[in-house]
Amino acid sequence: MPSSKVIEKLKSGAESWNEWRTTDEGRSPDLSDIDFVRDCPSEDGIYGLPEFDNYNFSRLNLNRASLRNAIFVGCDFSGCHFHFSDLVDSYCLRCNFSGAGLNVSKIGSAQFISCDFSRADLSYCSAEETDFTGSTLVGTNLSNMSLVKTNFTDAHIEDACVYGISAWDLNLDGCKQANIAIYESSRAITVPTIELAQFVSLLVSSKNLRKVIETVTSKVVLILGRFSPERKSVLDQIKNNLDRSGYLAVLFDFEVPAGRDLTETVITLAALSKFIVADLSDPRSIPQELTSIVPHLPSVPVQPILESQDREYGMFEHFKRYPWVLPVMTYVPDDLPHLVKQVVETCEARLAS
Repeated sequence: MPSSKVIEKLKSGAESWNEWRTTDEGRSPDLSDIDFVRDCPSEDGIYGLPEFDNYNFSRLNLNRASLRNAIFVGCDFSGCHFHFSDLVDSYCLRCNFSGAGLNVSKIGSAQFISCDFSRADLSYCSAEETDFTGSTLVGTNLSNMSLVKTNFTDAHIEDACVYGISAWDLNLDGCKQANIAIYESSRAITVPTIELAQFVSLLVSSKNLRKVIETVTSKVVLILGRFSPERKSVLDQIKNNLDRSGYLAVLFDFEVPAGRDLTETVITLAALSKFIVADLSDPRSIPQELTSIVPHLPSVPVQPILESQDREYGMFEHFKRYPWVLPVMTYVPDDLPHLVKQVVETCEARLAS
């Protein structure tokens, strides 16, 4: 806990404080349990909150300290110990946290703008809605952090450890990421991004998840069609018949306009599918989606189907040159179980060939 003399030195301004830090007496003052807002009130800060500009706090004991709502600009916290500290709602601009130990601290809703966290330890920190815009996290320990709606816009994350991380709704716009490390027992696994790291970690450590993925890739059938009132009942019956045949049928609704997000979604579903059933009857967005899928997934058979009274749309002829696009099957709505049986036999035969 800081003495009254230390508090007075803090209040005296950055120049006086930094000069005092060069003396034997000021080399290692104890700032543990300090509350910067309560103990160092200031009328010079924003909205009456204390503002600390260019203070040298390097290598100090700030364990259990409260920086809540305080403002720090250009301050040096390198090598500091912040264990069990509270930085919630603090604002830090161009501050140096390199080599600092912030593990098991609360940093939710804090703003760390253009700060340096190289080689810092942020493990077990809760960082919900924390802003790391423009910050550097190179060699940083991020393991077991809770990251929810955390903002890494224009940040640099490299050679960071993320084992046990929980990451949801991250903002990674403009974020440079590389060599994100997952530690599993004594082995090191590196991946390009935080989001991929979380998935790969689960995949490596969870046998049940691996079984789910194996089930998905061996059983999922994607059904592409149009959900207009007259078409929906047909697609539902095809789905139900596939389900009864032991597959996991996924319907994708193209009644809504297909934008970029929908296109990316259908590509992802197609890549996970064993085969694809594409109903060409009364097409709308299917031509666009087949263009995105067919040329890039030669291992996924595509079975086109067409109601007997309809005709193929003109551009479909282009897809017939791909061997994994099977000959069109025609059907009547009253005999869909027979259609599904034929689709399954043909697609399975293609996969086995």
